[in-house]
Amino acid sequence: MPQQTTTRQRLSAASAPADAPPNAPPHAARVASRPGWLPNAVSTGLVVAALGGIAYWGHRADWTVPKFSALVGGGPVDAEAWCKEHNVAESECIECDASLLPPENDYGWCKEHGIAQCSLHHPDVAQLKDIPSVSPELSDRATRALALLPRPENNSRCKLHRKRIQFASAEAADKAGVDIDVAQERPVVEAIAASGEVIYDETRMAHLASRAAGTAWSVASQLGDQVGKGDVLALIDAAEVGRAKGELVQAVAQWRLKKTNVDRMKPLAADQTVSGRQFREAQAALDEATVRLLSAQHALVNLGLPVRAAELADLDIDEISERLQFLGIPAEIVAALDVDATTSNLLPLKSPLDGVVVERNLAPGEVIDTKTPLFSVADLRRMWLMLAVRQEDAKYLALGQTVLFRPSGGTDEKEITGSLSWISTSVDEPTRTVNVRVDLPNSSGLLRANTFGAGRIVLREEPRAVVVPSEAVHWDGCCHVVFVRDKHYLEPDAPKFFHIRQVRPGVKQDDGTELIAGLLPGEVVAAKNSVVLEAQLLKSNLGAGCCEACAPKK
Repeated sequence: MPQQTTTRQRLSAASAPADAPPNAPPHAARVASRPGWLPNAVSTGLVVAALGGIAYWGHRADWTVPKFSALVGGGPVDAEAWCKEHNVAESECIECDASLLPPENDYGWCKEHGIAQCSLHHPDVAQLKDIPSVSPELSDRATRALALLPRPENNSRCKLHRKRIQFASAEAADKAGVDIDVAQERPVVEAIAASGEVIYDETRMAHLASRAAGTAWSVASQLGDQVGKGDVLALIDAAEVGRAKGELVQAVAQWRLKKTNVDRMKPLAADQTVSGRQFREAQAALDEATVRLLSAQHALVNLGLPVRAAELADLDIDEISERLQFLGIPAEIVAALDVDATTSNLLPLKSPLDGVVVERNLAPGEVIDTKTPLFSVADLRRMWLMLAVRQEDAKYLALGQTVLFRPSGGTDEKEITGSLSWISTSVDEPTRTVNVRVDLPNSSGLLRANTFGAGRIVLREEPRAVVVPSEAVHWDGCCHVVFVRDKHYLEPDAPKFFHIRQVRPGVKQDDGTELIAGLLPGEVVAAKNSVVLEAQLLKSNLGAGCCEACAPKK
């Protein structure tokens, strides 16, 4: 009977290699099937060695990946020869090795101008080829600007001016995108801004109403007509005018009669043919007639119809009536009238000034009174600008200051120049602003009433202020600084660095900022992308012991 094989034997036989002895025990087959242990041990050792090498390199390189240019530069990167703090070669770092540059004079803090290393008092700090001379005009401009308004202040304990921002090369600065600009002398205007509205000059405007109630007989002027002083705008048919003229005629006749009586009795009273009492009564009657005559004359004058009773004394009644019929009406208008069919009640409404009819509220045949304005005439050669100034700015205002006004509706319009003529003595309660008035010339007539716009009340106007691009001025938390290029920057072997200069900013106008003190004309500053230098400055301030940080303000 054949010997039966167990399941374990079958599995062992199936897993045994082909070259195993036929009668080999099972463990011998397992040993024969394993790979060699020596190659595995060698691979593991290489991996461990590689990891150890990476750890050593990372420790030496501070785990910083070298630039591509260093990897392919043909040689190993010498990390010890590079100043990590200032991003330049260690042998060329002017911040770490002060002996690389001649020592600079530290003039300290200037109380007058509020900066360190004041170039107005010590022009040798200016980074110019030759030491400049500071003109009295430049110093006076700074004095005026600082005395006029409160200015941004710097910390007197700030030491940033002792630092410098260095580049490894001029190409490195160009690659960083740093652009430069030159401090230039430009005109600047420092002003208080306020919004306002143009209105008619009330001293050159008239609102005309009839001096007597009546009816509009004719209207001669239309809206927008140019009129002169004395021109008739309309004729009013007023019964009061006719009564006043009749009273004047009667007063003339009575006065003439009383005057004749006195003249006749005067010689008779002298030779006592007439008693003194009769003469005195005649004289009293003449005085009363004179008063009545003057009263009738003044009644017509008050209606705007000038007349002199003395000129009528020698005329007969018909001549007086004819002269009074069209009293005050120009001859050219009378010539166009039908004298026989025209009433004597006409009252001319005349313009009291040269100007333009800007309002008309009258039509022929309309019944009018003495309270309703019928015409408004304005002299447009000068207008008023009413500005609302902030209460805190009112203390800088003074009569006669120049005001620049730009009407709304377009930025291409040229500013109109006027003068401040009135400052309100009270504050407007709803807006808490101070109203001021400006006289604006309008010889061209293009300025229109009720126009809104922006005004600038000029406090200081400098034709030659030191101006740099606004992006060149930085605030680091304790002082305002600009980065001034060293005067030897363009020399081939000179270190490429910028000085940190404290400044006092003034007016911001367009894209430029006035520097009251700290910089002289002609100095070169970092402008576009100067934030790169600011970032390096802030980084240095965070460093431990590299530079003295700005101390707290006193």
